[in-house]
Amino acid sequence: MKITIDLMACKAYANCLVEAPDVFDFSEETGKAIVLEDGVPNASIEDVRRAIDACPTHAISVVE
Repeated sequence: MKITIDLMACKAYANCLVEAPDVFDFSEETGKAIVLEDGVPNASIEDVRRAIDACPTHAISVVE
């Protein structure tokens, strides 16, 4: 599973951090969300799906 974030669409609402704190964080440089690791552990897949649904700007996408 590869997660990408559209940095132009990300408005830093932090919903992804609330739903999947082990997967997402914020860049101090850009103030935008970042993905912490290239791959997502199986235990975090449902958290990532909730984060995608919770993003009001639809900035997160995933390729499985």
